[in-house]
Amino acid sequence: MSSGDQPQPNSRHRESTGTKPGSKGRSRGPRTVVSIDFDTMESPKENRTWLENFRQWANSGGKGLAVSLLVHAIVLVILGLIAFQTQRRSDVDTLILTWSEPGPLVQSTASKSHRPVATPVEVASIAGSAAAEKNSPPSPGSDASPGPLGVVPVGVGGALAGRNQRLRNANLEQLGGSSDAERAIKAGLGWLARHQTSDGHWELHQGYPDAGRSYVKTDTGATALALLAFLGHGDTHQSGDHQQVVEKGLKWLREIQDPMTGDLHDQRQEQGRNAAFYAHSMATIALCEALAMTHDAQLQPAAELAVKYLIESQHPDMGGWKYRPLTQRVMSGDISVTAWALMALHSARIAGISVPPEEFQRSSGFLDRVQEHGGARYKYEPNEPESRVTVARTAIGLLCRQWLGWPKTHPPLVDGVKFLMEDRNRPQWSAGRRNVFEWYYITQVVHNMGDDDWKLWSTTILDAVVKNQVTAGSSKPGQDVRGSWSPRPEGEGEEYADKAGRLYLTAMCILILETPYRHRPIYGE
Repeated sequence: MSSGDQPQPNSRHRESTGTKPGSKGRSRGPRTVVSIDFDTMESPKENRTWLENFRQWANSGGKGLAVSLLVHAIVLVILGLIAFQTQRRSDVDTLILTWSEPGPLVQSTASKSHRPVATPVEVASIAGSAAAEKNSPPSPGSDASPGPLGVVPVGVGGALAGRNQRLRNANLEQLGGSSDAERAIKAGLGWLARHQTSDGHWELHQGYPDAGRSYVKTDTGATALALLAFLGHGDTHQSGDHQQVVEKGLKWLREIQDPMTGDLHDQRQEQGRNAAFYAHSMATIALCEALAMTHDAQLQPAAELAVKYLIESQHPDMGGWKYRPLTQRVMSGDISVTAWALMALHSARIAGISVPPEEFQRSSGFLDRVQEHGGARYKYEPNEPESRVTVARTAIGLLCRQWLGWPKTHPPLVDGVKFLMEDRNRPQWSAGRRNVFEWYYITQVVHNMGDDDWKLWSTTILDAVVKNQVTAGSSKPGQDVRGSWSPRPEGEGEEYADKAGRLYLTAMCILILETPYRHRPIYGE
């Protein structure tokens, strides 16, 4: 710095580095401090008021400081208001995302030991309007932007109302069902009832022709699938044509549940493995549906404990589920297991069991990681290439998005459904084309959408499934196939019928046929 740049001794504004004399050099770096040299100010005259003295000081250089102080004060006030409004907005968003709905039962205390839990809160001022809007599509002319949407799972009031036999029979054709499909369902349930073991469970891997492979055996999974088929038709442990069958099955599930963790994996026989969380999720759904349909308080502890275990097994960051409880270091989840887990949490809400909102938010984050085409296509796991997108995975992803609140007119959903409805994906029961696993999900997605797509799809899928049911054959134990569906010819690779076997395929076919009334369509009456 040249001598001409040095500050003059009589200057009113002095520069300082902020280091005090005698300090040990703990300066935070150069900074400019504006100071006032009061020694240079003229002494007030006796007849000069304090206001005149202030004016003289301001005219002589204090005006800049005053303006600066005023501007900084205004900025601080504005920042304070913004922070306050942001906090209020955050509070409102949290309130809306609770989607808490009144249930007939006491809310669960299910929580995650390693996470803070946000307890759902109901507020009278918004509960009514939120419930009325949850299932309503956007009004005509509304802007359905393909951008990010909030996670507000659909309402669950009356979700299982279609299972009422009287209502079902009166509205079967209107719902998209048929008398032929009803006969096939009853024959299929009869086959399942005949293959229940004496203690109440079912098996995938033995007991009938074309059973599943031993490495995918899971008695919990087989029992849960069979129970879902009975419950989907309206049969419970309190009423229906198969009351005792359902009662024994539910009793078996409750008896094999780990009383400490809630785990429903049939691990006493070292079963489950990769099928473990499929099995636990399916069994949780069965317990929750039976609870919702009967309000039997004896089922509530087992259902709540199963939900708690499922919540604690979700990946804490990625938001998905896999074959075993996940942590930051163990796996990242896949879309197939995640879908069954999400349906279990959805069923928990139907049963009046509270689920912390962040579980659904994390699940939505996982779906973001496996989506392609802005959410219109889906692959199996995060970080996979787009080539891993399939029709089945896309149907799974879109169904999860529907549960999590995507409106009917959301462009990625519309685009995805159009993809599912392409001619090449129409049901065809033949080798290399059949894919009951894929059809199970497409049927639910299109059923929720309704309209012409559902009319076209329901006619095609019901016809394909009904026509290929086995209606004749031996009734001898070990040879009985009447009312079931054969895993031969083999379908697409994702179907797994050749591995999981006849009981798996039969239960899945029954669930497809029950779709018109098994769940209320998300966007319909």
